[in-house]
Amino acid sequence: MTMHTFAKAYTRFGRRVIALVGILSLLAFFQLPNQAQAVGTIIHAKLYLSRQQADVASGVTMQLFFTAVSNVSAGGKVVIIFPSGGTHDTKWCRAAGSDLVATGITDPTGGTESATALTSSSSFSTACSQTPSTITISNVAAIALGTKYGVQIVQAGSPTALLGTASAAGNDLAVTVKTQTSGAADVDSGTIALSVIGSDQIAVTAAVTQTLSVSLSGTSAALGALDTTHVNQAGIVETINTNASGGYISLVKYDHTLTSGTDTIADVSGTTTLAVNNAGYGASSSQAGNTVGVWSPTSCATTTSTTNVTQLTTAFQSFASAAAPVSNSQPTLCFVAAITGTTPAGAYTSTATLVTTGRF
Repeated sequence: MTMHTFAKAYTRFGRRVIALVGILSLLAFFQLPNQAQAVGTIIHAKLYLSRQQADVASGVTMQLFFTAVSNVSAGGKVVIIFPSGGTHDTKWCRAAGSDLVATGITDPTGGTESATALTSSSSFSTACSQTPSTITISNVAAIALGTKYGVQIVQAGSPTALLGTASAAGNDLAVTVKTQTSGAADVDSGTIALSVIGSDQIAVTAAVTQTLSVSLSGTSAALGALDTTHVNQAGIVETINTNASGGYISLVKYDHTLTSGTDTIADVSGTTTLAVNNAGYGASSSQAGNTVGVWSPTSCATTTSTTNVTQLTTAFQSFASAAAPVSNSQPTLCFVAAITGTTPAGAYTSTATLVTTGRF
């Protein structure tokens, strides 16, 4: 071989080597994403618990989210394996059974994952076993690599399998999550760190101060000059505000009937109708349902006809009430009197006492 021929052959060989190195470099470049995402290792795995408190005996809801890095054919499994040991064995799965309920979800309760709901190839069969506590979801539909899935596991309505938590508080608890074939061969596997604390519930307390405010529109009820052609009436408006859960009750009593020296205007008897040219004294209320009867007609104004009236006594009687907190409740207590032509002249007075109590 001449030097010229050797040089040409060497040059061709060098070009081939350079081309081969370039191809290998490109292949290596395109493989980098797959190398960064190690096949077989589940990523973005999270396990949301409805309770984080240690030694919860049952009723824990678990919401699992994970991104698969390998395809799994339909009919595969998703398995959650809790740590082993004295505070874990028989604790996460408090009672073994095959009646857990698995449901595909896209987001956890109160959070966002934007996942694809895990579905079944027929219907999920979900069970938990002990030592170590393990939850197995079977009959899973095909799992696609690169897809994030979400699934919720809860106890049945009348459960055999019970879900709880570890019996002692602890941090960095390593939970294993796997995808498997229908024959229980592992495909992908990953870990989730959990923390269990002594108490996950906060007792929130607050106090609301009792309130009761009462005011009267006045301290005198002027019935005016009585005559035989009218039934005179005069009202006192009471304003009540209270946050008492049972509302309030307003009571009235008097010291005596209308009296002028030794002369009196007699009390009416019970609850009755008082007409003009009939002597009588009593009261009515704007509210129904109390001892003092509701007025009729519906006002507290002097009339030339008749009005309902109830006898006042020296013992308290209710004239207004409510069964719940009130704001600006304004019942009216109406004093009523009438006379005959033989009622002695004079300045007649009576003193009524009003008391309102909050029903706290």
